[in-house]
Amino acid sequence: MLSVQEALAVLRAAAPVPSSRVFVPLSLSLGYVLAQDVRAEMDQPPFEKSSMDGWAVRSADVHPEVRLRIVGRVLAGAAPGLAIGVGETAKIMTGAPLPEGANAVVIVERSTEDGAGHVTLHAAVAAGENVCHRGDDLREGEVVLRKGTRLDATALALLASVGCDPVPVHALPRVMVLPTGDELVSAHGPRPLPGQIRESNGVYLEAALRTVLPQLCVVRTGIAPDAEAQLLEHLRVGLGHDVLILSGGVSMGDADLVPELLRGLGLEVLIQKVAIKPGKPLLFGRVTSPSGHVCYVFGLPGNPVSSAVTFDLFVKPFVLAWAGAGFAQPSVVQARLESPRAMKRTSRKQHLPCVLRTVGSAWVAELMPWNGSADLRGMLGADGLVMIDAGEGTIESGSLVEVHLLTLTRPLCEPQARGTS
Repeated sequence: MLSVQEALAVLRAAAPVPSSRVFVPLSLSLGYVLAQDVRAEMDQPPFEKSSMDGWAVRSADVHPEVRLRIVGRVLAGAAPGLAIGVGETAKIMTGAPLPEGANAVVIVERSTEDGAGHVTLHAAVAAGENVCHRGDDLREGEVVLRKGTRLDATALALLASVGCDPVPVHALPRVMVLPTGDELVSAHGPRPLPGQIRESNGVYLEAALRTVLPQLCVVRTGIAPDAEAQLLEHLRVGLGHDVLILSGGVSMGDADLVPELLRGLGLEVLIQKVAIKPGKPLLFGRVTSPSGHVCYVFGLPGNPVSSAVTFDLFVKPFVLAWAGAGFAQPSVVQARLESPRAMKRTSRKQHLPCVLRTVGSAWVAELMPWNGSADLRGMLGADGLVMIDAGEGTIESGSLVEVHLLTLTRPLCEPQARGTS
């Protein structure tokens, strides 16, 4: 049985190098990782432009209450087509190019038009005032985004501003999610019979994967029963993908057939158990087909909270590494524990759902009320998982603890986060 850090080291070593470069439309590139540097196609701004609505002027002509002749108007998106001479001005809009001869802009609030082709300016202006200069933001050929950047909304806007469409990114793995168990029935079926429960792990895993990588190809074909022939059929389909994620069937019960069947299909087992609570029966390995195709297999526990915790700790960094974002350690903060009772240590490292708040500049972690690894409602609204190391004794309320931040939540502020998410 491996520790959490030992298991993460195995996953880091096994993670494939980022996939080949592909080009995807800018509109579909959210969440992808850049496969090469992107450079500016031209200077930004590409010309001298006004940063305010007002009057384009020669600064040397302007002093309080000066009266200038209006020679035209310049709108954003249009070439000026005029020049400013001594004693002249042109009305100019935000983003419009400066006319020839002008070197500053007086804001419209500091002016009075007389309706007869002249304007009085009520304040002096320095050369360059209210002007965005060519190349202030970017120079032609300058690197805008580096290879390995994970594309968020700001990155997409920046790519659009330099005309990068389509976008060079790393290809994403094809993932299949397969919940297993005779007790499971779908969410949209009839009311469960005695002994049955609604299937939720597949829904969670698919949604969590799409939250991490919005454009990821995720297939969820249904529920695999605890029957050897049918389970084998599902597994063979799953092994045709790049990553197969199962939930349930990996523990020590009589109907837990997954490990044995996978070994029969050629699974090289790299992880079989992890000293974590919840989430001990974690299976990870790879199957190489006769043609050389490699499918990486995760077998997650069937209890919903165990499945969610092991996804966040182990599956998420592996899939992100495949996508080119690097193998990130869990993002961890230190917090003061707030608990109605002392927390008993166990033989495995515990991960307990909590909500986070700040008191001054420090985190406080309040444990969620929950009934164990089958209580999915105990995860609702959780910001993170309080980590209690294995051992003897207890952790008292008020103690300083480490909290693993969860994938699907965003704390309101970030004092002293360690690691990357």
